[in-house]
Amino acid sequence: MIPAIILSFATHVLQSESSVDDKQWLTFWLLFTVFEVGVSVLDILAVYVVPFYGEIKFGFILFLGVFGGAGQLYPVLEPIFLQADKVAEKYEALAKEEVDKLKKKAK
Repeated sequence: MIPAIILSFATHVLQSESSVDDKQWLTFWLLFTVFEVGVSVLDILAVYVVPFYGEIKFGFILFLGVFGGAGQLYPVLEPIFLQADKVAEKYEALAKEEVDKLKKKAK
């Protein structure tokens, strides 16, 4: 059911000329991905421990996409994402250095 709703909204967004809804849906997909990665770990236990877990999850996804929750939640999470991006860039630079060293060693 959720994929059908999301597909419908995404199709309308792609056909519109406004960039406002594009930002909303890009933000939605970013937060949905983060949510799904976190939930994939919790799904095993939460189903048995948290009452109405499926309904809560469904409601949260609807809140993010349909009711504009992604736009409200992103500013709160943005500093965390920016910090994670800095860390990722640091490790990317270290990995490039190691690859360059291995290339020189292989020659």
